[in-house]
Amino acid sequence: MIAARDWLGTPSLDWGDDGAPRSGAFGDIYYDPADGLAETRFVFLDGVGGADLFRGRSHTTIAETGFGTGLNFLAAWDLWLKAGRPGHLTYISVEGYPLTPAEMAQAHAPFAELAPLSRQLVAALPPSVPGFHLVEPEDGLRLLLLYGAAGEMLRQLEARADAWFLDGFAPSRNPDLWSDEVLREIGRLSGPGTRLATFTAAGAVRRGLTAAGFEVRKAPGFAGKRERLLAQMPGTSAADPARPSPVIVGDGIAGRLLARAFHRRGIGARILAPAATDTGSGSRNPVPLVTPRLTLHPGAYGRLQDQAWLAATRCYDAIAAAGRPVWLDPRGATAIARESGDADRQRRQLEFAGWPAEIGARLETDRIGGLPAPYGGVHFPAAGGLDRAALFENLQHLTGPAEICPDLSILRGTDGWQVAAGGRRVIETDCLIVAAGALTTDFLPELAPVANRVRGQVEFAAPGNGGPAFTFGSYLTPDITLPDGRTLRAFGATFNRDAEFGDGAAPMLGAESEENLRQLRDRLPGFDPGDLPGDGWAGWRLTTRDRLPYCGPVGDGRFVLAGLGSRGFTHAPLMADWLAALVAGDPLPLRRDIAEALSPRRFGWAD
Repeated sequence: MIAARDWLGTPSLDWGDDGAPRSGAFGDIYYDPADGLAETRFVFLDGVGGADLFRGRSHTTIAETGFGTGLNFLAAWDLWLKAGRPGHLTYISVEGYPLTPAEMAQAHAPFAELAPLSRQLVAALPPSVPGFHLVEPEDGLRLLLLYGAAGEMLRQLEARADAWFLDGFAPSRNPDLWSDEVLREIGRLSGPGTRLATFTAAGAVRRGLTAAGFEVRKAPGFAGKRERLLAQMPGTSAADPARPSPVIVGDGIAGRLLARAFHRRGIGARILAPAATDTGSGSRNPVPLVTPRLTLHPGAYGRLQDQAWLAATRCYDAIAAAGRPVWLDPRGATAIARESGDADRQRRQLEFAGWPAEIGARLETDRIGGLPAPYGGVHFPAAGGLDRAALFENLQHLTGPAEICPDLSILRGTDGWQVAAGGRRVIETDCLIVAAGALTTDFLPELAPVANRVRGQVEFAAPGNGGPAFTFGSYLTPDITLPDGRTLRAFGATFNRDAEFGDGAAPMLGAESEENLRQLRDRLPGFDPGDLPGDGWAGWRLTTRDRLPYCGPVGDGRFVLAGLGSRGFTHAPLMADWLAALVAGDPLPLRRDIAEALSPRRFGWAD
């Protein structure tokens, strides 16, 4: 039995005669069975100032220990709506024992006035996978769920909370959530004026909060409870920082999703396309595939694969819900095991990831999708192929078109950076983000020694009669109808490190077509690609030596999102959200150890 990468517990709910949920794991109740919503409003919302908390802020951050049934979140969301949606709201909560959607819906049943919000929350809940999960139930509202042990999750968090709800089970029943370590992290994540409320008045909690820097006082408790604690950090909350005006160089998936992430934060970003051909701003592959990468890696690399894939599926689901469908039919993808050792490795990887079966499960069968599969495979229902044209149409509708700027150059200006095209200045900015795919190193020469341009080629094949997506070292997409009216499937892709990078569109190469066909026949026996139309797509990727993207500050107001390799459409949504949050000064939706592993400076360079 292999140990899982990270741990999550099971709440083991009991439902009493009063209908209130109780945790079998801790032997405690989630909320007051007489009126849990009134308790939440009195103890937590009133405890941090009610609607006054939102006043004078363009962005408010509430943090919590113990998400539980999500009742505190629903009450805070309801208060924010009743206050007229004053600015953006981010709600961060730690939970080591996540409830299932069905359990959460049942826990909300007594609170009819919150039913519409409950349905939205239950629909948006991430699967029970350890890590950081950012969901956006509606515009202006972000819920960052940290699934895992509280001490570890808070150590990995970078944020500044305006208010805290401490709502774990009683300190005597769940001491880990009230430990000095947790309280110190709460202090680190707070600033002048941060308010805190909790139902307990335990002396150890009072002393721990005082040691963490809070001024603590007692207040009357709810209903029959004698006392509770309120606290505040000394000083006055700082004014909201100035919002940036980012300029993004690159109009591929990274640049477009960056613009979307800024837009959802109320920040306009200008997108500049450095080339109008396939050479430059990221993949133009018409049928990208979004799939997880199973791994036994215990650190940042492995955690990134989990978080990026889950973030990608949420992102593309949301984009599709607001515009044209972007997922190809049928949804889902299956990773075929090519030999018995491959099948055993898949079993160990799934166990190590700790994923619930509904998001990734082994198929112990000898046929999958009508094709021979003697060693079975792993099916991922939420994965699948994307219609790139539809996806970019949706993104352009949201954020506007890119400005085509051939011969683009970047120069140091008086107060920032000047972007010029054809000898004329286009714009000057103090927030420049380079997300230009294979052209990134032209604009950030510091990265040239630690990045490589790698050629890739995809072949078009005859339609597959509605067949699903497969991965097998290479991949085979579902059917897609291209803008030119043809319906086909695509397979590939090559990974040619020796090809010489050149200007203009990358040509199709016969040798790479032969390699794609060889891999298809060797690894997916039984699939007949039919008569090939003789074309496809070829382009360039930017890769890194450790297969992790470059995402973060380069220095002097410059940032980068590049080096996504062959997984740009899978990694870009999470990377874009994190980088936009960093630039905007919002809570960061990525563990600190992953963010450090993505640093553009991790291999070092001379300033």
